[in-house]
Amino acid sequence: MSKVATSRRVYGTLNVAFLLFLVGCSSEENPSGGSGGAPGAGGLVGSGGATIPSFGGATTQGGTTSSGGAAAGGAPSAGGTVSSGGATPTSGGAASGGAASGGAASGGAASGGAASGGGSAKGGTTGAGGSTSTGGGAGATGTGGGGSGTCEKGTTKGKEVLFIGESFIAASDIPEETTKLARAAGSLAASESYVDKSVSGTWIGNTASNSIPNQYKSNSSGVRYVLMNGGGNDCWQGGKESDRTNALNAAKTLFQDMGKNGVQKVVYFFYPDPIGSNFASLTACLNLLRPEMKKLCEEQTSPKCYWVDLRETWMGHNEYTSDGIHVAGPGNVPTATAIFKSMQANCVAP
Repeated sequence: MSKVATSRRVYGTLNVAFLLFLVGCSSEENPSGGSGGAPGAGGLVGSGGATIPSFGGATTQGGTTSSGGAAAGGAPSAGGTVSSGGATPTSGGAASGGAASGGAASGGAASGGAASGGGSAKGGTTGAGGSTSTGGGAGATGTGGGGSGTCEKGTTKGKEVLFIGESFIAASDIPEETTKLARAAGSLAASESYVDKSVSGTWIGNTASNSIPNQYKSNSSGVRYVLMNGGGNDCWQGGKESDRTNALNAAKTLFQDMGKNGVQKVVYFFYPDPIGSNFASLTACLNLLRPEMKKLCEEQTSPKCYWVDLRETWMGHNEYTSDGIHVAGPGNVPTATAIFKSMQANCVAP
């Protein structure tokens, strides 16, 4: 055979093979795995096959784990359960719209679930809208109840409040009237009464066994609040500068002892002006002692001491006394009222 004939036969054979290939390709326009064939682009293991990942295979863009399969639109990627529309990391599933940003995070347990709007974070049980944080319940910073900054009525027993002093108290009905006011206000139970251990004729600044400091020391157990006066006899029976100094020093030591024993607050009510010309020396001494004792009281922090000046209550009311210095019948209620007003204003024995 000549070379020309041989060439023509080979060329014809190639053309036929090529045409058969084209016909085979055009008859399979709906592949199941790759862009043009079941596994790959046109073969078993090639660019679109099941083993080597490619654009049309089982693990590529249109397959299980790639952009259009389980990855981009499936389980792990942008449209799956893990990625953008999936369960954990990105914006559509557990992240943005699932457990993270829109699930447990933004809209679930974190930002919009248990956190922002859910149970345990900013809007949940422990967050801003939850039960323990800014807008919550158990841990919220509130003002009700018996916590810091509150004054809850009915939390004090009568035995926790002690009157000490001399005859200005002991010869009066001040303790009884103060107790009545506390009961009426709901600060004290109907069966409770404040304790009165005042003794007539006693001083602050001497060391007598029944002195005002010793009245406290003998009855200090369980006392949280003290209602007291003192200094009148230090001026009347004494009156010297040294007596005033001793009174101040003894009062300072008394406050220190109270603080160590757990007394929280003291109301110190100081005498009205004596009525009558025969009390000139007593009045002069009280006028010197009053500002000094007031300063000492107001300097105290443990216990906190509140000063009540009874001159304001008694001014223009000579009927409050029968002898010029002690409380008479009509003076009991107004005097007790002045004391109790200070107690209410300063949460003393609430």
